[in-house]
This record gives sequence, C-alpha cells and structure tokens, in this order.
Amino acid sequence: MNLPALAEESAARLGERRELVFEGQDYTNLQFLDASCRLRRSFAGLGLGRGEVAAVCLLNNPVVFPVFQGIFRTGAIAVPVMFTLTPHELRHVLGDCRAQGVVTDEASFEKIRAIAPEVKTLKWIVIVGGQDDPNASVPEYGLAPMLANAPDPHFPAIDPDDAALMLYTSGTTGKSKGVVLSHRNLVHAARAAVAASELERYERQIVVNALPMAHIFGLAVMNTAFLMPRRLAHSYIVQMPWFDTEPFMHLIQTHRATTITVVPTMLVLLLHHPKIHDYDLTSLVDVVSGAAPLPVELGQAFARLADIGFVREIYGCTECAGLGSSPLASEPFRPGSAGKAYMGMELKIVDEAETPLGPEERGEIVVKGPAVMKGYLNRPEETAAALRDGWLHTGDIGYLDEEGYLYIVDRQKDMIIRAGENIYPCELEAIFYAHAAVAEAAVVGTPDPVYGEKVVAFVVLKPGTEATEKELLDFVKTRTAEFKAPSKICFIEAIPKSLVGKVLKRELRERLRVEQRSTHHGTR
Repeated sequence: MNLPALAEESAARLGERRELVFEGQDYTNLQFLDASCRLRRSFAGLGLGRGEVAAVCLLNNPVVFPVFQGIFRTGAIAVPVMFTLTPHELRHVLGDCRAQGVVTDEASFEKIRAIAPEVKTLKWIVIVGGQDDPNASVPEYGLAPMLANAPDPHFPAIDPDDAALMLYTSGTTGKSKGVVLSHRNLVHAARAAVAASELERYERQIVVNALPMAHIFGLAVMNTAFLMPRRLAHSYIVQMPWFDTEPFMHLIQTHRATTITVVPTMLVLLLHHPKIHDYDLTSLVDVVSGAAPLPVELGQAFARLADIGFVREIYGCTECAGLGSSPLASEPFRPGSAGKAYMGMELKIVDEAETPLGPEERGEIVVKGPAVMKGYLNRPEETAAALRDGWLHTGDIGYLDEEGYLYIVDRQKDMIIRAGENIYPCELEAIFYAHAAVAEAAVVGTPDPVYGEKVVAFVVLKPGTEATEKELLDFVKTRTAEFKAPSKICFIEAIPKSLVGKVLKRELRERLRVEQRSTHHGTR
C-alpha cells in the first residue's frame, strides 16, 4: 500500500465526510482528493515525476493535505520544511535534497526567493496566495491557478518501498540530515497508531491538533485520518495554524474534542494559563504526548484536570516514523512508562557491545520493524552506524521492565558524566517538576576542570510563586544522591524551545559557556 492508494481506499470506503475543520470552515475528504488530483496534473506539468524532490514550507493550512498528496501522486518525494528555518538552514536543506521545486507561502517566500538562485537544482517556486512570474530568476507560480486545472485521477505505480518523505533532523549534533521514509514506513506507522488508539472505545473521535505539519508527529495525524473505521466516519480533525493556549482550550470545549496531540511544553502552558478553569476539557478521552520526555508530575496534573486516567506518553523518533512504543489507555497506569512496542515493531535495550540487557538494566534503545527508515540521504556511513542488522540505534537511554514496558531515561548525548558517574537530566527534571513552585526545568552539563562535568539546572517558576536556590537544592537532595544534585540553579523567564516544543539544551549550554568566558575575562 502507498499513500495515494490509502487516500483512494479511504474515500471509497467512507464516502464523503468532513475530514478537517480549520478556522471555522469545513473541508471534506473528497474535496482534498479532488484538489490532490488537480495538483498532480500541475506538478507533473512543472516536470515533477518519480524520484524527483519537492519541498513543502508552509504554515499549517488545509492546503497542506492536498499538496502532500499531489506530490505523492506524481511518484515524487516530499520534503517538509519548518517555516522557522533561517536562510542558511533552508539553503542547506534544499541543496542537500536536490529539490526541484518548493511550495511555500507568504511567511517563507522572501527567504526562499533570496536563496533560490544558489540552489542549482531548483526549477520552480509555488506560492500560496502568490502570482505567476515565469520570468523570475527561479520561475514563480501561484497555487490558485494550479488548483483550477482539470483533475488527473491517475498516478504511476508506486512501490511501497519507494521513498515518500525526507524529513530533516534538528541538527543538534551538526548539520541537519535527511531521514528517508518510504510509503511502507508511513502507512504502517498510521495503522499502528490507530491500533494503539483503541478506537473501539469511541462513539466519535474529534482530534484537536496544533502540531506543525512539517514534523513527523503532525504528519502522523494527517495519515491516520485515512484509516478511520466506517462506524466513526463522522469523526474529524480540528487543525490550528499554530499552538495558542486559550484558543486551543476553546476548540476543545466547542467541539467536545475527545483527543489532543501535544508535546509536554503545551501541557505546561495549559496548566499555568490563568483561564484554565474557565474551560470544560472533560470531553477528552485520550491525551497523547510525544516528541520529548513527559515528566510524571506534569502528566498527572493534566490528567486530573481533564478527568482522564493518564496522559498517554508515546515514544518514537523521526528515523522510525515517530513510532516506537505506546501504552494503551485501557491498561493500568504505569508512571513514567511509554508503553510496549507498537504493532509490528520490536524494542530491546543493548549495551555498547550491542549485547541485549535484562529487565531494569539501562542501555541504548534500539528499534526494529516496518516503520524504520530507509536511511539518511547521502550519508552512507551514518546510515550504517544507525542501522545495524535491521535495528535502529536511537541514541536514547532507557530500560524495559519484567513485562516489556519501556521507560525513557534520557538522550545519550544529554547524559552528564560527573567524576565517572552517569547522571541523567530527565531524572533531575522530574524532581524539579514535583516542587510546587516550579513550572519548567531543564538540566544540562557544563565542563568542570576537576569533575569533568558539573550539573546546572535552569528553572522557570510558576506565576505568583517564589523559591530560592537553596530551597530547590535542598528539595532535590532529599530525592536523589547528592553527587547528582546541581551545583547551580539559574532562574530564567522562559526555557528556549523548538517550534514543536523540544528544549534546546544546546542554547542553554552555550549560555553557560558565554557566561563562563565573560567571568574568566573579567577576573584577568
């Protein structure tokens, strides 16, 4: 099965249905399918075909759905690009993937136009709301005329193992690299996610989603819509352009939403919003948190508010189509667990010699199964290092319990080694979250001439509360070994994050490095 065939099968099985609500307007699956067929003709007319590459740099918008499908229906590969990327980052991504074209909007158009002449493979730019200018240095076309073309319902034979998407990693360890995902990867991920949702529990499923469609978590929401059972054909997605706390709560209440997809930062913002108790969120049945570790206290605080059993923390990464493990809502709550391996997937914990470890033993999480990527684009050595005997080495540290439930400890690259002892920031962050005055916490390591590294915590306090460094350090030391406790706490207004809510620890480490250098120069 490939993604265009999945969309066709869904339309034939379900008939016309409301699939999306965006800013108060309804969009049906047949409208999207028709637009996809029109864009297939238009993209093919621009020379896009099997194995070619088109980038998509758009804000969340209903047109995102048919744009992706229109690209897939030519047999080409779509490259989702975050609109927040700098011109330098855009140049790298478009050049690395050898993009033939870009679909964009007013938010990113000027950046793309500026760097387009430097991307030698780029032949066209399509702009939502734009005008045709075929004489530009890189020809430009408005999307509206393309949608006015006659639909072409045909698409070439697409092998399930053909590449469908290339998503660029955040580049925390250097230049971002393209993760190549096949149609098989993405279809399996959608089916497994639907299975984990236990849709038999629902009379309807209304999903409110504010995650960017350029991220694997957001894209998964789009693909799972094709797999709705006929019994739940009246279900739909409410899509936001971006996350905004009070409108998000308003949409949950207005649509009596059953499901929200979030990252932990979104839960922090919701819980600390001054109007949180003005909205009724008790229609929620399933709260799915991913993309970053979920502190237990944070998840349980929101579960109490929404009157659900627990927030369902899922585990995955771009390299396995966002899919690794998930608990089931019908299972007993296991604090801190990200559940068992998804349908068709395997998980194990290994040491540095790749020897499997036993229950409760910490090591690297490795994943195997039909959602695992084809590899990294143009990086055979890094692909070989990540994929060994079919197992994806994630770089994440965790352990399995006796029953095979996964617990995430931390990212391997974020682990702090102090005097030869391993310290996992996530464990310390979870302790901070248990303090009544702490809204958010992030823990990093910084070089130390004696111990190798020392531990530093960045803390955001809840509005209207107070806490001293000594008070928080004493609190931490009563809950963990003293050698793990931070040597310093920095109180800040906000913790830097990516668009999808991941804490940018490299920025925190750089802040400490700059402060240390300034102090050193000041004492000379």
